[in-house]
Amino acid sequence: MKLSIITVNYRSWTHLEAALDALAADFPGDWEIIVVDNESIPDDLEEFSARFPWVTFIAHPDNSGFGHSCNIGAAKSTGERLLFMNPDVKARSRDIRKLMEIQDEHDIGIIAPKQLSASGKNQKVFDDFPSLWNQSKTIKALLRILLPSRFRDPRREYDELTECDWVTGSVLMIKRVDFDAIGAWNEDYWMYVEDADLCRKAHDCGMSVAYAPDVEVIHAHGGSSRLNVDVKSMTKLEVIISKHVYTRNHMRGFERWLTHTMIIVLRMPALIIGTLLDLVTLYRVPALRVRSRMCLGLLRYYSGVLRSGCWLSPRAKANQL
Repeated sequence: MKLSIITVNYRSWTHLEAALDALAADFPGDWEIIVVDNESIPDDLEEFSARFPWVTFIAHPDNSGFGHSCNIGAAKSTGERLLFMNPDVKARSRDIRKLMEIQDEHDIGIIAPKQLSASGKNQKVFDDFPSLWNQSKTIKALLRILLPSRFRDPRREYDELTECDWVTGSVLMIKRVDFDAIGAWNEDYWMYVEDADLCRKAHDCGMSVAYAPDVEVIHAHGGSSRLNVDVKSMTKLEVIISKHVYTRNHMRGFERWLTHTMIIVLRMPALIIGTLLDLVTLYRVPALRVRSRMCLGLLRYYSGVLRSGCWLSPRAKANQL
């Protein structure tokens, strides 16, 4: 196989159907699609397997997060090149082929295309590596104003191939030889920030990472992570936890300690206020329910960190048992 497209699905069947339909008409014979279905339900999987016999479906009993499930799909794939693509992304075969051509022409290690919402709005595809200085959105905005050549605005319009620190894992292409060289996805992360970690490892191995605005895909952002209050609060909680995991993995000494502290200080006060408002409004406002559950989840997480000294998410720990 020339290309393996790997998709991690979590109850996003409507989005997945649209994604597969977009590829079905002219899907090359030397490409394959592997869908890892987390917390798989047999009836749903059987229906889709019958409707899309050219797709390989892997029933996975647990919701083991993004990186772990991507590694499951990669291990089952045979392509010379890997495209990790969310189920809520619609891409045409010719667009993917163009991305492959750009990657080869410019010898790019990891490459990602332009992402548009269904309404045509430009979405963030790349960013700077997490650091002490960019934990605050205000400081990050100031850096982009004061040093625009170093701190690029990812929501700006770009008209040429742009090298960057990291690109989002929602649509990310890498050659298998490079994927193996950098050690696959880091399963310390249950969800989020694992894409920054992957790109960090690529840079450390001398590979380039780039955003290709000449290739466009449609991304219905949050198709799996915003299903309901439970899922939304869980995924937003994991965003914060993953920031701590990245800090543990890639920072040292005083910078590491100060960044951990900054993450807590910037987020906990707003979550505590949200929890109090949730109580006052008798748990009737979904947005406040999300904040309340995030706050309680973070308090449990920080309590666990103090006891064990381990910054990993409990969900990531479960994958490593």
